[in-house]
Amino acid sequence: MSIVKTDLVTDFGSYYINEGQNEARLLSGIRQKSVTTSHAKPIIHDGDVYRFSNVALNEIVQGFQKGFTAKGDATFTPNEIRLRNLKIDLSLYPDDVKASWLGFLASIDVQERANWPIVRYLLEKEVVPAIPHDLETQAYFKGSYVAPTPGTATTTAATMDGLKTIITAGLAGDMNTVTLSAAVSASNAFDMVEEFVDSLTDLTDKGVKMKLYMDPKVLRWYHRDKRNTHGTDVNYNPDKPVVDFTNVELVGLPSMAGEKMIWASPVDNFLYIRKANGMKKPKVEESKREVFFMLDWWEGLGFGYDALVYAATWV
Repeated sequence: MSIVKTDLVTDFGSYYINEGQNEARLLSGIRQKSVTTSHAKPIIHDGDVYRFSNVALNEIVQGFQKGFTAKGDATFTPNEIRLRNLKIDLSLYPDDVKASWLGFLASIDVQERANWPIVRYLLEKEVVPAIPHDLETQAYFKGSYVAPTPGTATTTAATMDGLKTIITAGLAGDMNTVTLSAAVSASNAFDMVEEFVDSLTDLTDKGVKMKLYMDPKVLRWYHRDKRNTHGTDVNYNPDKPVVDFTNVELVGLPSMAGEKMIWASPVDNFLYIRKANGMKKPKVEESKREVFFMLDWWEGLGFGYDALVYAATWV
């Protein structure tokens, strides 16, 4: 992590003058919080792979007769969610803030650079919030795992298989493709979402609670199309919309921004696996005036039962 102050020095000078500046004048852009994993069932698992079995029992009821006539098989099929080892490695020279407007983030009284204000500021205000931002915008949906090349840092998108990769592969297997009559657009989003949900009646008619996930833009289209087509509904809650006459809740995922896909599954079928609950603070080390931030953890996303995942795509 380099402290790039070129423009700051050009405009404010290569020296420090105390003008009362403080951290309140350091304004960061808005970062995306983690949303996708908040809708998944969390599971703590101390292993690299979370293995389980899907069970299917076929028809067993038959008409009565005195003799014993065996009928019915229980089929067990394997399934797994692979956890990936993620990390952050950052280093900086705190002395880089000297001789600039940023000089208030240095400390002439403290020899240990790891205890300088610049280190605490970057850790608390920049590094920690950047982790969920990177994962939500690059990995949780759009990620596609690529094994690291020794000595070269990977992209965030290469750290794990995201939901798009998992679902796309699953549609060639046990997951269910829903074919819509038209591509979803601003003028038909309401009808297309209801058309998609109508394909789930085997579950919704049994009262199964489901969530239907989409690009937040598509969810806005749905709201506007519903309003424009049917007018204002005083009982309608846009903060937690449910498709009329169903148990299907609509969710806009920031991780799906720009994606032409909608997908649905029962609420407990979407799983988020971690080796430890919560996120530890990055480890801070110092060596020869250089400070290092390090953190590593394991996590993975997937589904308990692939046959209960439904998705539609368009171009």
